[in-house]
Amino acid sequence: MGDFINEYFSGLLQPALQYLWTNYDYCYLKAMHEKNRNVGCKTIIAGSSHAMNGIVEKEMPKGAINFSISSQDVYFDFLNVKRAIEEGRQRIENCVINIGYYMLYQDLSLSTTMGYLMSSVYGPLFGDVHNCTEEVAQAPDSMCLGDWKQQLYMDFARAYFEREGSYYGQLKMREQNNLMLANGVVWQKLSEEEKEAYARKRTADHNRLKKHRASREENGKIVLEMVEYLHGKGIKPFFVIFPFTRLYNKYIDADYRRDIFCLLDSLPLEVEFLDMNDFSDMFADEDFLDTDHLNLPGAVKATRLLGSFLAAAGNGDGEIGGSL
Repeated sequence: MGDFINEYFSGLLQPALQYLWTNYDYCYLKAMHEKNRNVGCKTIIAGSSHAMNGIVEKEMPKGAINFSISSQDVYFDFLNVKRAIEEGRQRIENCVINIGYYMLYQDLSLSTTMGYLMSSVYGPLFGDVHNCTEEVAQAPDSMCLGDWKQQLYMDFARAYFEREGSYYGQLKMREQNNLMLANGVVWQKLSEEEKEAYARKRTADHNRLKKHRASREENGKIVLEMVEYLHGKGIKPFFVIFPFTRLYNKYIDADYRRDIFCLLDSLPLEVEFLDMNDFSDMFADEDFLDTDHLNLPGAVKATRLLGSFLAAAGNGDGEIGGSL
């Protein structure tokens, strides 16, 4: 009988893994919200792939739950933040919002390349697809309502992510989640000329977002609403820009950074702001996977810098970063 049971349940492992891979981002965010409800934390983080790659959760001094996935914009950051605060088992003290240079001009729900996240992640998770006109998809874990195997697969995914406590773990590593490497290109092995060409192309894509003035206006209102919400809950907002390579910083539109300063400075409530690019001497090309995403050693550096910033801000010491 024991052999039969082992064989039967081992047969469920492969479809459970397939379910996890197929719904990876959805399963990750759902698991982090469940972890927040069951265990909780003092610090939450929301952002895009820069925060997803830039944080090593176990290196945070008092722990953190990271609600960041690739391409996530300010609108969905706020949805994650609100749910985390409303459902958290612990009282949240710090909220870190990753705000890359171009993100004030980004609306994921209008994207022609990343819009699939509306039906595969945000629609199922929040019942909200922002400005997307497509219908909200049915949640992946309810597609086979009443199917105990489906529930088993979701439980497997939840247990995996809660154990890892991070987007990255045994099944997916930072170094593997890299489009350049997938195309056989290793950032550290490129010549200076090749790196510059990649940086020009990458920043050109991001600089084109500046034309989306309506998205910039809406995101400004979302940032204000988020700051007001956080202050109303007695939670300190920390806006953080993770580090980029020197070549990315060379070619990204300088108006983006000035615009972020202008917006945060115009807010009627105090926020903390840290641009890790002000600490460029801490980061070298060897700390990156590509032009603007950290590898594991780089993420350890960024996490420790963030931890020091949170501690300094909590003690009223503005030496790192500053208040706006």
